[in-house]
Amino acid sequence: MGENYAHPYLANSKKDIEEMLEYLGIDDVEDLFSDIPDEIRFKGKLENIPYYKSEYELAEAIKKKLSKNISTREVRSFLGGGLLDIYVPAAQDELIRRTEFYSAYTPYQPEVSQGTTQSLFEYQSMICELVGMNVANCSLYDWATSVGEAALMSSRITKRIKFLYTKAIGPNREAVLKNYVTGAKMELTEVPYDETTGKMDIAKAKELMDDTVAGIYIENPNFFGVIEDELEGIINDAHEKGVKVVIGADMNSLALLKPPGEYGADIVIGEGQPIGGGPLNFGGPLLGILAMKFNKRETRQMPGRLVGLTITSREGERAFANTLQTREQHIKRERATSNICTNEALVALSAAIHLSLLGPEGYKDTAETMYLSAHHLTDELEKVGVKRVFSTEFFNTFTLDLKIPKEKKKEFTDFMLERKIFAGIPTSFDGEAFDYIVTTSYLLCEQDLNDYVKALEEWRRK
Repeated sequence: MGENYAHPYLANSKKDIEEMLEYLGIDDVEDLFSDIPDEIRFKGKLENIPYYKSEYELAEAIKKKLSKNISTREVRSFLGGGLLDIYVPAAQDELIRRTEFYSAYTPYQPEVSQGTTQSLFEYQSMICELVGMNVANCSLYDWATSVGEAALMSSRITKRIKFLYTKAIGPNREAVLKNYVTGAKMELTEVPYDETTGKMDIAKAKELMDDTVAGIYIENPNFFGVIEDELEGIINDAHEKGVKVVIGADMNSLALLKPPGEYGADIVIGEGQPIGGGPLNFGGPLLGILAMKFNKRETRQMPGRLVGLTITSREGERAFANTLQTREQHIKRERATSNICTNEALVALSAAIHLSLLGPEGYKDTAETMYLSAHHLTDELEKVGVKRVFSTEFFNTFTLDLKIPKEKKKEFTDFMLERKIFAGIPTSFDGEAFDYIVTTSYLLCEQDLNDYVKALEEWRRK
């Protein structure tokens, strides 16, 4: 048929390629990838790729490679940072796998079913109850994008471009925040934390606060696990200057701590994975939470969409509908408040089912288990000479003063993995050594906690 034969579906003939290159004004297909830095760009040829004769052989080969991964089913996890090792009940898995939920594309369309809209309305209602707000969207990608969206939202509401944020923030959330505000040309300023307590430096925050600031972001508990229990003054100061207060909350901690809506937050964000959004899965999918106090003008600046409930339909029954849709694909176009092009509806449904199965008492019980486990662990560690970096109150996350030298970090990781333990998240305060941020989930039993203490005691004796 000749080399210029055009496949009816693929424009991949030599003639087609030449025409495209001419139109684009470039000489070679490789020029399309010139923006990719050389150090991460693959320039070689795909060689030594094994050939498998059958589907079975290929499947077995992939299984063999995947078996090198280590999961929290084989190794006890003390990792946190916003995510948590959780148990997904069989009933929850069964319900979200129903085809009307599992196979449906992102339910943004007006014709979305009543069942889907109702499930998301229930999710919104649960989130509002947990955080002490009366409006929640459904939903964002993860906690990190919620931070970025909250910053942009604060700027749109106040017509200001400065945004303050606590330095005691998860590094992934800080990175996404910086990326998000770049296009909007917003100015970011860090509020340092007190090196003794780990709490946000309130005096510095007040010094930075003026009537040019759009919002301030505070994590509570913060990335180091410290509970910010002295926020009343800075929140009052912010409101006097028209500054929006954004609180990033650990959703499980709200079973024991006062909801942010009750101590003055204007916007509350967080991560839905730890409250049933799904198991740990190589970083996703996750569930970004964003809620606020209702204000007709300001609520229209929320990203994503809201599901609302009518009192009665024409048939005399209640009905659910997408009452606010702000992404650019809809009528707002260039006036859209967000460029979110999908949502986490299935993950939101998963969290709603999980919370329904737990109920208020179960939700509180799991939080108490995590709290008591963390405090038992720190008490036992102190007995063997391992102290916390910050002595302030915490929920289920704390920072251990381990000072692992940089050159010993891998050795320590391997040492703990040999004992079937993910030790925590390494963090460096001086750039020379690593301390570890440790989180306890409700899946850890007393033996797991004792094994952690024993392992650290053994490491220190080496």
